[in-house]
Amino acid sequence: MSATLFALALFACSDDGKACERLESPVQTYETRAMCTAGLDDALETDAARRAEAPTVYAQCLSSRQMASIGTGIIDLTRVNGVRFADAGY
Repeated sequence: MSATLFALALFACSDDGKACERLESPVQTYETRAMCTAGLDDALETDAARRAEAPTVYAQCLSSRQMASIGTGIIDLTRVNGVRFADAGY
């Protein structure tokens, strides 16, 4: 069994995903990426996602290592975990 946890986090982003900030919302953790991915749609329906003052809000599953490395401030989600914004449809 892997010791890697996956976190589902919300990000307020520019339309192209190159300027994102993690929203101040509780981060859900999961034992597998598949479990995390199953929660993406529900995360986008939360109050935190709806209140975000950004053109686009994304929910993203990241490994615990990725979450630790992004820290705070502006990040480029197109460089994290292969996010492709053109297909997101939000």
